[in-house]
Amino acid sequence: MIGLINGIMLGFLMKLLEMYSGKQVYQLLLNVDFLPVIGAIPWSEATLFLFHLLVSLIITFSYVYILHTWSIFRWKTYTLAICIITPAILLYFPLSLLSQTEVAHPFDLAAFFLWSLLHLIYAIFLPKAI
Repeated sequence: MIGLINGIMLGFLMKLLEMYSGKQVYQLLLNVDFLPVIGAIPWSEATLFLFHLLVSLIITFSYVYILHTWSIFRWKTYTLAICIITPAILLYFPLSLLSQTEVAHPFDLAAFFLWSLLHLIYAIFLPKAI
């Protein structure tokens, strides 16, 4: 459940911040146009959001799996959460560069800050999955 709740929270906050800031971070979150085959299909926003939720579930299951199988992280739940979410934060750059539609600019520091902040909030709630 926490994977779905976190994913919904992240998506909702990204959309809200995009509406108020004009920074296209929500559009970036849902963008798949650079992927072969999948990117050529004109998906609805709801379907793209479901893809986002699927990724959130994969992240959550990975987090729980690593936490329960690697004893090094047993008491370092937040450290693991930050380690797991850091690649998602860094995906901002290649995703914005590869996008064929208008999304947040790769060198827009304000957009990157919003993207990073919301993903860190996601990471803070990730330990609730255990």
